[in-house]
Amino acid sequence: MTHKNWNDNKINDLLGEVPDIQDNRPKSEILERLKQDERLNAPRRKNLKWWGPALAAVAALLVIGLLIPSMLRGNESAMRDQAPENINLESNSDDKATMEDGSSKLSVADEKQEKSSLMRTTGAGFTHHFAVYPEDIADSTLFHLGLAGDQASSIPVTFVIPSGQIEEDFDTVKPTSYDLYKKYAARIDEEALGFQEYHPYKGEVNADDHVIIHKLPKGHGYDLASASMEVYQHSLQDTFYGFQEVRFENEDGTPVTFFQAGEPSVPLKLPNGRNHVNYYLVEQQDGQQFLSSNFSQEQAGLVEALQQMKVKPNDVFQPVIPQDIEFEVISEAGVTIVKFAQPLDLEALDQSKALQMIEGMLLTAASFDEQLQFDNVIQEEWNIFNFSRPLPVPIGSNPLPFMLK
Repeated sequence: MTHKNWNDNKINDLLGEVPDIQDNRPKSEILERLKQDERLNAPRRKNLKWWGPALAAVAALLVIGLLIPSMLRGNESAMRDQAPENINLESNSDDKATMEDGSSKLSVADEKQEKSSLMRTTGAGFTHHFAVYPEDIADSTLFHLGLAGDQASSIPVTFVIPSGQIEEDFDTVKPTSYDLYKKYAARIDEEALGFQEYHPYKGEVNADDHVIIHKLPKGHGYDLASASMEVYQHSLQDTFYGFQEVRFENEDGTPVTFFQAGEPSVPLKLPNGRNHVNYYLVEQQDGQQFLSSNFSQEQAGLVEALQQMKVKPNDVFQPVIPQDIEFEVISEAGVTIVKFAQPLDLEALDQSKALQMIEGMLLTAASFDEQLQFDNVIQEEWNIFNFSRPLPVPIGSNPLPFMLK
C-alpha cells in the first residue's frame, strides 16, 4: 500500500469502524507505551512528510492492539463467572488420557477403584441387600464362593452371572459349582472387591461324580494354624454346592495329613447351604459389611439359633437383632412364625440395621431349610417384603458384582 491510498477521510472511516472501547487508563500512560514501542522509535529520514498520515493509522492500530486483548480477557472472566459450575471452559490434557479414536482411557488402578466404588454404592442391582432370592436370578446362574475376610474367616458371597455370559463360556451345558469354580475362580478380582487374594486353591481341584478331590502340593500352608485351616475348610463349604464331600489327597494320591490334625484326613462334608448356622454382622477394614455365620458354628435348632442372634458372640461378629426386641418362634406345618411381643415398627429403626435383622433371620432359617413368616409388624409392606404372607427363602448370601480380572 502506498501513501497515495491514505487520506484523512479514509483514516476517519477506519477509526469510525472501531468498536466503542472503554479504557480507564490515563492518556499519558498510553502515550508512554507508544513512545516505548520500537516500531515508532526508528531513525527518522528527511523529506518524509508523507509519513504523517500513515503514522497516525499505525498509532490507531496499535491502540486497538493494546486494548482489544484486555477487553477479551475481561469478557472471558465474565463468561467464567456466569458459566454453570459443571462446565469447564478449559481442557486439561493431563486430566484424562485419550485414545486415537477419541475415547477416554483409564489406568488399571483407576478402573479397579471405579469398579470397587460402584460395587459399594450400587451392589450391582442389589442395593444394600445381604441375600439373594429366587426372583433375583431369572435367566441367571448363581456362583457361590467363600472369600477370605479380614477377620480370619470365610465370608460366603454370591455372584449372579447373566445367561449370556454362561452361554458364551459353557455353550449349552448347565455348569456345576465345580465348573464355575474352574472357569472363574482365578479371574475373580478379590482385591478390588475388598478381600484377600485367596483363589484359586493351591494344587489341583478335580470332581468325581459328587465328590470334590483336592490334590494338595507340599508346603501348601493351609494347615499352618487352626485359623487358617478353618478358613480353608469353611471356604470349601461355602463354594461347592451340589457336591457331597471334599477329599484331600497328596500329589501321589494318598490321604493328606494336616499338621493341625496329626493324622490322615477324612473327607469334609459339604452342607450345600444347609449347615444349621445363624448369621451375624461382620465388617471389613474398608467398611464393607456382610452377613456371615460365627465361624460356621452349628446350632442345635432354629429357635435357639434365632434367639442367640441378639447376643454378641465374640469380637469379630456383631448381633443383628437388637436386645430390646422380644419375639417367640412358633413352628407350624411348612412355615416358622416369628411373632414379636410388641408391634415392630421397621420405619423407627435405622433402615440398614432393620434390613440386616430381617435378612439375617431369613438366612438363618434357610440354613435349617425353613421358611419364615413375621407376625405383629406394623408395616404390611416394607422394602421388598410383604409381611402378610411367608417371606421368600434366600438362595444365596452377600451378592457381589461379577468382577473379573
